[in-house]
Amino acid sequence: MKKSIQLLLFSLVLILASACSNTKESASQNNSKGGDKEAKVESKFPEKPIKMIVPFAPGSINDNSARLLAKLAEKHLPHKESITIENVEGGGGIIGMTQLMNAKPDGYTIAYGTVSHVSVLPHFGEASFTHDSFQPIMKNTASIPMLVVRTDSKWNTFEDWLKFVQENPGKFSYATTGPGSISNLNMVAVAEKVGVKVKNVPYEGGAQGITALLGGHIDGAVVMPSDALEQIKAGTLKPLIVFGTEKTEYDGAVSLADLKMEGGIEAFSMLFAPKKISKTELSILHEAFHKAQQDPEYVDYVKNSNSQILYLDPSKSQAEATRTFELAGDLLKKLGIIK
Repeated sequence: MKKSIQLLLFSLVLILASACSNTKESASQNNSKGGDKEAKVESKFPEKPIKMIVPFAPGSINDNSARLLAKLAEKHLPHKESITIENVEGGGGIIGMTQLMNAKPDGYTIAYGTVSHVSVLPHFGEASFTHDSFQPIMKNTASIPMLVVRTDSKWNTFEDWLKFVQENPGKFSYATTGPGSISNLNMVAVAEKVGVKVKNVPYEGGAQGITALLGGHIDGAVVMPSDALEQIKAGTLKPLIVFGTEKTEYDGAVSLADLKMEGGIEAFSMLFAPKKISKTELSILHEAFHKAQQDPEYVDYVKNSNSQILYLDPSKSQAEATRTFELAGDLLKKLGIIK
């Protein structure tokens, strides 16, 4: 009997010892995992200034936006390093974006690019990069093009305009900044969707197109909001199509959502890093710039620029770059601009 009790007590001691051992091992593993997480939080990046390539001229709209965003992002970087701006003009942005593509993927060289760089330019064969040659950090802002006509025209609503262009193929003339431009491609996409033919008349810029429209030389103009809002508020112009997926605020106008279209090609800006940047450095950059994007000073700046903050995370930004690249390619082929 005594032996049985002794054996039972010995077995209990072994079980308790094993349990304590497993508990210690589990705690050790948890501490190890926590340590890894802590190591990521305590990354030494950045240890020196970050260079942001801006492939536009100093003082341009995109340059001003990039500078303010960079200034606000600095205070959200872990080690409070600075972000310096380097304007690299030439080739419509090809030179600057090529520099980014060839930069070391260590997070110390990034760029403030646009839809032109990833969705349109690569189709023309002059760039060595394409829509997925970079690692997006985030989608930043976008200007949504719109088709405007004079308020004293015969078209009070989109339906009025649609009836006219259906009955008069090729007679409606509209201003854009040229064949293959964002303004032209959006109009081509809608014209194809509703099955009509319209006439593109190229002008040097949106302001020149508005002037021609007000002077009665053309019937409409596809422009960015910054070119038309003053005249819309004054009551001399009215939008008929807003090339975005959100419902439009303008009476008589339609959006791409109303036309059951997936989306057009927004004039968006994105922040890019070189391909193969580490997840840790990408995460640190993304967090800093996303916080800067939400800063009241930046929100006011974007609003006053007649643009919109349309944030997307890195993976969704890449999906948007791919979608618009493929859409632009299809439309450019339909126009006969590329094969």
